[in-house]
Formats: sequence, C-alpha cells, structure tokens
Amino acid sequence: MCARITLTTTKTEIADLFGLSYDLGVEGRRRYNVAPSRPVPVVRAAGGRRELVEMRWGLVPHWARGPKLSGYANARAETAPEKPAFRDPFRYRRCVVPADGFFEWKQVGRRKQPYFFRRAGGGVVAFAALWDAWSGPDGPVETVAVLTVPANDLVEPMHDRMPAILSEGDIAAWLDPRETDPRNLLPLLLPFPTERMERWPVSDRVNAVGTDDPDLLLPVPEHAKPAWVQPSLFDVA
Repeated sequence: MCARITLTTTKTEIADLFGLSYDLGVEGRRRYNVAPSRPVPVVRAAGGRRELVEMRWGLVPHWARGPKLSGYANARAETAPEKPAFRDPFRYRRCVVPADGFFEWKQVGRRKQPYFFRRAGGGVVAFAALWDAWSGPDGPVETVAVLTVPANDLVEPMHDRMPAILSEGDIAAWLDPRETDPRNLLPLLLPFPTERMERWPVSDRVNAVGTDDPDLLLPVPEHAKPAWVQPSLFDVA
C-alpha cells in the first residue's frame, strides 16, 4: 500500500528528470505529508509531449456514479489490467507521480511506528500510476491511483506492498501512448532494488493528515514516546 508520500524536490529537478518545460504551471510548494484525496503532481503524455498537471489522489472511474470522495488511492499492478476500474486507464491513461519518499508503519507493541522510505541518498523518483476523468456535477475531475508491487526486503517488515517505482530508463516506455499491451508494460513494474533504498523511523506526528513540515522527516529513536495522540470523540476543542 502507498497512502502517504512526500515531494520536497524542486520543480527544476522534476523538469530535468521528466524532460519537461521549466514553466511547469503548477504549485512548487514543498510537501512533507501528502495523503489520499489531496492534489498531487502528475506527469503524463499529451499531444506529443509531456505535461505536469495536478490531480486528486484517489482514482474515480469515468463510469462511476456517485463516487466516494476518496476513490482508489492504489491499484495492484498484477491485477490492474483486468479490473474494471483500472483496465482502460492501464492501456490508455498511464502517468507517473513524482515523489521523493513515502511512509509505512510497523506494529510495535500496541502502537504503530512510522518509517520514512526514500531512494538511497535522496532524489525524486517516478511512481507508476493511472489516471481517469470523471464527469461530476461541477465538471470534470481528474483523479489518479498509484500502482503497487510486492514489497522488497526493506519495506516488507512494515507492509507486503510498496509503490511501483520506475527506473529512469523505463519512464519513456511507461508513458508511451502507442503501447497498450499489458504484456509489454507489466515487466516494467518491479520492486525497487533494496540496496538502492534507505529508511528510518520518524515521529508519529505524521499520523495527523494536517501536519506538514520538514521535521516530519527527522529520524527518531526506534521506540520514541508518541508525539501525537488520536483525539477522543468526546474531546472539546
């Protein structure tokens, strides 16, 4: 699963990696705790070139009626080509979500310890993703789901799935609109090599969706005292 990501990379670095114009036309704010239902940057092919747009994280199929607010945050790469919600997007509406890390949680006693995962040494990576456009009462809504693959040895102690991270050499093939055969696309979706990633425990302040600051990425002791407590239903503001 992939339900929290970070994007602290500059727009220039994103442009370099994906071959984009430097006039990207989207907000460049650093984001340290992006959750589903929030807007995320998406790179896709359009009109013979690549463009960077923002979409709501949580894919709502174009045929859906009365969709849930969240949609599908993730899709399993192995089964996406056959699932009704993802079948057409896998063939015709592939994209990538730029990110520089993600969070997963490990059960430690009665609580869950969050960990931050990133490419070794840092830097932007490309999450393989699918998008769709739903015609809502207020107009079209473009939404996106991040594909997942079996976890590598670094992620597996926390979760059995991880984001499908494309190698730089496979980004062009993934975004190529001429390719529609899943048999040629699925081999691009593999667990990212363990030796090319790193992780460390972070504060459980990240559990609060509204928290978004650089300190969320600071390492903490493995069994740090909880810094964030789930409010009671009966707490009074």
